[in-house]
Amino acid sequence: MELETLKGVVPAVLATLAPNESVYCEHGIMLYMDPTVTVGRKTIASGGALSTLKRTTVGGIPFFLSEFTGPGSVSFSRDGVGEIRDIELGPGEVLDVAEGSLLCAENRIPYAMEYVQGTHRLGRMVGFWMDRLTGPGKIALHGYGNIISMTLSPQEKVTCDYGALLFKSGSVQARSLNLPFGSGLLGKMEAYEVLELIGPGKVALQSVDPKKPHS
Repeated sequence: MELETLKGVVPAVLATLAPNESVYCEHGIMLYMDPTVTVGRKTIASGGALSTLKRTTVGGIPFFLSEFTGPGSVSFSRDGVGEIRDIELGPGEVLDVAEGSLLCAENRIPYAMEYVQGTHRLGRMVGFWMDRLTGPGKIALHGYGNIISMTLSPQEKVTCDYGALLFKSGSVQARSLNLPFGSGLLGKMEAYEVLELIGPGKVALQSVDPKKPHS
């Protein structure tokens, strides 16, 4: 499979598939495809029926993925401004990707989910799901705004807004915490909820939170 980034204000990715090569993606983001490409369904069954129902009804994770099989080309777009990254995962390499950021992945890459716990404060973050992809194979991701990449050493930390996380290595721990505005009771009550990412591993952040409204 070959991946080509189609640059522009709203970028897209073009996947060129040999006969019997397949890619999967979230339903509804296919932009266009050759008539020789066939379309199928890839059911998500990780964790059993009850876990799948919880993820789909509460977490927003789709119940199934769309699967495209060559020969031919198919293009995918997230219909938003930003950047696209093509990544080739090594054997056994694990990448956790923010919900709504995966453009496509080779069909040989197993698909699972990773849950990040929230602080569970009233009116605050209750947690969110990430796509968990395990190599080997190629994937394409959409980062909203600009993508900022870094590699964390063991126990090295970086703090970010939870909407800024685009992807992280499976070895990077993500935990939510409350960042007080100063000392005292008022500072704790007005605490800002953030993510703390702890190495080792790769981290990529995006400069636009896709879940927040922008004018």
